[in-house]
Amino acid sequence: MRLFLDVTRVATRMIGSAPTGIDRVEYAYATEIICKPSGVDSVGVITTPLFTGALRKPLIQEVLGRVALAWKIGSSPKEDALYLKLKEYLETPVQLDRTQSFRIADLPLLQRTRDQAIFPVRSLARASTRLKRWIGRGAGQTSVYLNSSHTQLEKVERFEWTEAASIKCVFFIHDLIPIDFPEYVSPRSPARHEGRLNTVSRLASGIIVNSDYTARSVAGYLDAHKVAAPPIEVVPLGVTEWFLDKTKLHPPQATVPYFVNVSTIEPRKNMLFLFAVWRRLIEIFGPATPRLVLVGHRGWENENVIDVLDRSRGLAPFLVEASGLSDAGLASLVRGATAVVAPSSVEGYGLPVAEALSLGVPVIASDIPAHREVGCRWATFIDPIDGLTWVRTLKDFVEAGSQRREKAAEVVRDYRPLMLTEHVVRATAFVQAISEKQTAAA
Repeated sequence: MRLFLDVTRVATRMIGSAPTGIDRVEYAYATEIICKPSGVDSVGVITTPLFTGALRKPLIQEVLGRVALAWKIGSSPKEDALYLKLKEYLETPVQLDRTQSFRIADLPLLQRTRDQAIFPVRSLARASTRLKRWIGRGAGQTSVYLNSSHTQLEKVERFEWTEAASIKCVFFIHDLIPIDFPEYVSPRSPARHEGRLNTVSRLASGIIVNSDYTARSVAGYLDAHKVAAPPIEVVPLGVTEWFLDKTKLHPPQATVPYFVNVSTIEPRKNMLFLFAVWRRLIEIFGPATPRLVLVGHRGWENENVIDVLDRSRGLAPFLVEASGLSDAGLASLVRGATAVVAPSSVEGYGLPVAEALSLGVPVIASDIPAHREVGCRWATFIDPIDGLTWVRTLKDFVEAGSQRREKAAEVVRDYRPLMLTEHVVRATAFVQAISEKQTAAA
């Protein structure tokens, strides 16, 4: 089997700061399949508005090296300046006179662009010709195209080359939130995501998803549009090595307990609700209120949340906002937390839940299908609009000698995470099965 792996998204992330979950997935596929001796005959493909082409493996390795530099992959927590600044703040007493929440963020885009090498455009000149040659060399053997990131997927014409070359397609669909919950996304997102599903409907010989919940959503969408669903394989997302070895971490020695929320700041993450819960905690604990650390970039239509972060005098002493942390920094931060809180209204998966449980840290999460799948019997689940129960639970976790937290920490000890590298192996095996099915049919 020859595997044409789309690397478009990761190849444009060299000036990015901390990656999103989908960024991590495509990076893992590229490094494990193309840059390591995986036993897979692979070709890296990049799709642009002007052309689709194949990249040389040395160039992909160079690009991924610069991505790793931008994302601080491999850096220890003591090498992450942003994390060290955050750690220092958490180790200082609460500043009750603060009028604005404490915020640390990565360098501005302009400075990152200046400091990081840009994608070598000259190297793309022969990419289209190179792809045609690889397709020609594959005559007589089965070939599969794999897209793991949704990138460009709404533009079906950019993938018609696979049909012309009789190449089977496998797509990773991360969620159907823009279609099922349009109120939580930008106005253009539903139509764009429907375009992606239309491409999948036309071309897919197989679909990879991250959860049973996403599988049901995809199957339901295809059925509603009278499309016969191809094989759908559930492959849960895995964690990186920093969430597996606690001995390498450098957690804060915080002066007061703190909780961590890891998510992009956007409507479906339910942050205004979480702020309301924290206001009630302030009424209960006063100056001893635990801190809430929000880790993630500011997303779309978040004006009300930003107003709270920038202007709420009552919450300011207890709110912390951080973005651009390395995996090592994030893992160290989570390791020192009283618990991770995840009050989202909807998710396709719950990677922060898996990461926290991997570190032996309790999780308090909204009672939604994706969280139930990931957290199973290891997490504490609460309805995402049940404010009183959230308040009572958080209060129980921070009280001195909390038996509830001790019990939650005890339950987590037998959690066994899936590594991200294992996820890629399982996904690749599914792609191989699609290839073998194609060979048998021929």
